[in-house]
Amino acid sequence: MTKEKEVKKPVAKKTETKPATKKEVKKPVAKKTETKPATKKAAATKTPAKKTETKPATKKATKKVVEAKVEEVKVEEVKVVETTEVTNVSSAKTTKSKTKKKKKEKLKLNFWKMTYMWLPMWNMMRKAKKISKKNLKSPGYFSEEYCYNFVKKAAKRILYVSDITVKCEGIENWLDRGVILAPNHQSNFDPVALVALNNFYLQQPLAFIAKKELWEDKKFGRFVRLMDCIPLDRKNPRSALEAFKEGKQLVVDFRRSLAIFPEGTRSHSQQVGEFQPAALKVAQMANAPVVPVTIINSYQVFSKDRPKHIEIKVVFGKPIMPLKHISLKTEDLTKNTRKVIIENMEKWVDKEILLDHKTINKINLKNREDFQKAGNSKPKKSKEKKKLKDIFKVVD
Repeated sequence: MTKEKEVKKPVAKKTETKPATKKEVKKPVAKKTETKPATKKAAATKTPAKKTETKPATKKATKKVVEAKVEEVKVEEVKVVETTEVTNVSSAKTTKSKTKKKKKEKLKLNFWKMTYMWLPMWNMMRKAKKISKKNLKSPGYFSEEYCYNFVKKAAKRILYVSDITVKCEGIENWLDRGVILAPNHQSNFDPVALVALNNFYLQQPLAFIAKKELWEDKKFGRFVRLMDCIPLDRKNPRSALEAFKEGKQLVVDFRRSLAIFPEGTRSHSQQVGEFQPAALKVAQMANAPVVPVTIINSYQVFSKDRPKHIEIKVVFGKPIMPLKHISLKTEDLTKNTRKVIIENMEKWVDKEILLDHKTINKINLKNREDFQKAGNSKPKKSKEKKKLKDIFKVVD
């Protein structure tokens, strides 16, 4: 018995050690299985039963998260669409502004005339720059008379090279005193036409209230500085009051003929635009007469379908004296001047005008009365036909 017990004991010990080894093997396996859910952001001690309970909760949470992300994506898409629309609009505006900057008005010149006139034209531009610089450094270096005559010669050359003639009617209405001219504005060539018609024997020198951007222009800026021109910032209303004060001083003290374009901008057509109501306030401030001026066909100078030869017509209406317009409002005064301009345009669009800028500049104070009596027309040549009998007449 003792022997059998002693034999069974080691057997029992062996049987007890075997499952111990199995359990020891299972423990690291269990640990490995517990570390896997730890990587998936789950607790290491959770049982598989608990895992089955957390699965539906995670599905609902993921659905909500997905829906929220979809909504965020939609909102972002809407924002992207809005930003693309804004960028498209801004890009369109920038392209338009660039095209506007690129589309500058260029004066077409006659090729054959420029072959022998290029040197005088180049010398004219160089000299204008030189005079303006010297007058800025030391004002009064060149006299006003010299500067005005130089600008007038330049206007004549530009008309000759570009095949343009300026014809006028009613030049006697441009009085020899401080006057305010109120013309319609068709193109940038309007001031050149008025300067070409300005005869210093008959009228006072011209002055302009012009936009401030002309002083920055390389070509026009050098000529603008040679005359009595007043810069006007159209965006700033205070600059208009300062310009009107300077204009009043020019008309009253220096007796200049001040030209103001009441439209404010170019029309680029034959139609007359609306006048700004306070444009002719200077006339009431200076107590000066207003002369309505109609300019016809000047828009053709910079048009695409430009004819070879252009005739610009300038019609001077009867002056509105200060006794009539002092009691009126400035709005009524601008309306009356606009009516006169439209009437003269309808009257003289299809009619022929005889007086050129060349003939007007030849008129002096001596023959001024004869010019007014003749009715502002050229002397017509006698067109009597000679007969055959007159050829065989014998002169005693």
